[in-house]
Amino acid sequence: MKTKNLKAIKRFSLVTRYSLLVTNKGFTLVELLLALLILTLVMAIIGTGYRLGAKAWEKGESETKDSQRLRITSGLISQQLKSFYPYAVKKEEGEMILFEGTDSSVLFATTSSDGIGIKWVRYSFREGTIFFQEGILPDKDLFEKIEGAGKNEEVIEEDISDLKLQYLSEKEGWIESWEPGKDIPKAVKVKLGYFQPFLITIPMGAKTQKDTS
Repeated sequence: MKTKNLKAIKRFSLVTRYSLLVTNKGFTLVELLLALLILTLVMAIIGTGYRLGAKAWEKGESETKDSQRLRITSGLISQQLKSFYPYAVKKEEGEMILFEGTDSSVLFATTSSDGIGIKWVRYSFREGTIFFQEGILPDKDLFEKIEGAGKNEEVIEEDISDLKLQYLSEKEGWIESWEPGKDIPKAVKVKLGYFQPFLITIPMGAKTQKDTS
């Protein structure tokens, strides 16, 4: 009986010493390198995700600001065209309604913000910039001011990719320019930046006012 107990005690002692030896052994160099590699990969994935998220947020913020800018500009053009006034001016060819347009500029008369006076406004697009001019009517120097574009122009928007204008003629349909005359377009189509083209209907009911300057 004592012999069996001694053998059991020796066996337990050997197992215990082996277990302690394995436990105290710790990680091998290969295991440490593998752990560091995994940690590096995890950190790289987290960093990439963070950078992608930051870029997406910045892009979204930039697009939101651009959309707000384009919406304000398109709203201003739309409001003033809807307030169009058939103001007649004197030229060598005779009296003509003040409305002249190309595919990148438009000149017309509109009611002022207070709804009492009448003013002329001109929008033009050059090299990614939208310029604006205006003046109170009657204005004897109107055409001189327009011909001297660049001196009295105000920049209202920059870094605009595109501004295209078209005019709806009752006889010809959509055309890209409009000469001053007795008629005005029924509508104006505006393509501003990446916005979808929008239509602005020109009011036809107002009575023509002649230039007295």
